[in-house]
Amino acid sequence: MNALSKAALAGVVLLGVAGCSAEAGIVPEPSITVTPPVPTVTATVPPRQEVRVVLNPDEIQGGQSRNVRITAYCPPALPGTSYQASAHSDAFTGIVSLLAPAAQTPAPSAAPAPRLTGVAVLKASAKAGGYRVEVRCSATNDIGNARLQVLRSGNTADETRFPTKAPGAGGGGTAAGGPADESGIPVTPFAIGLLAAAGLGIAVARRRARG
Repeated sequence: MNALSKAALAGVVLLGVAGCSAEAGIVPEPSITVTPPVPTVTATVPPRQEVRVVLNPDEIQGGQSRNVRITAYCPPALPGTSYQASAHSDAFTGIVSLLAPAAQTPAPSAAPAPRLTGVAVLKASAKAGGYRVEVRCSATNDIGNARLQVLRSGNTADETRFPTKAPGAGGGGTAAGGPADESGIPVTPFAIGLLAAAGLGIAVARRRARG
């Protein structure tokens, strides 16, 4: 190899070494990843409201177990919640579950208002008076109230019945404040009659003696 070829080969080697050194000295720029913001979902909770509660019947006679139908107009359930309610009262035998009624067939032209229904059992031992019936909607936690009036049982009517005639007194007399016994003779008129007859007899006897 002549001197010219050696010089050319040496230049190529130097250029290759310089290129490698330059590439080794380059620092890569950091990459920036942009993540889009996640939208925030805010659930709107409706304000609490008084729930309308209807009892059928709202007046019932006590003394035995009877059924009372409860209808509560709870607001529609929120997504992911069940549409039901519970009712309780001191007049009932226990807590009553209120559920949505079965769908009507055929469906009515106008959709009925959302409501829940259930049947409560009146305690046979419930005393006469007014009882509060409270309903709580499970989905929205709204509350409604109604009043159940329990009437006095017919079996206790004799307990409040007053006597219309005073009992007769013993010993032949009349009871104090009571009516006189119609089968007996009043003592005072009978004594007056005897005295009048005796006086009349004495007067007749004296007249005959004088005559």
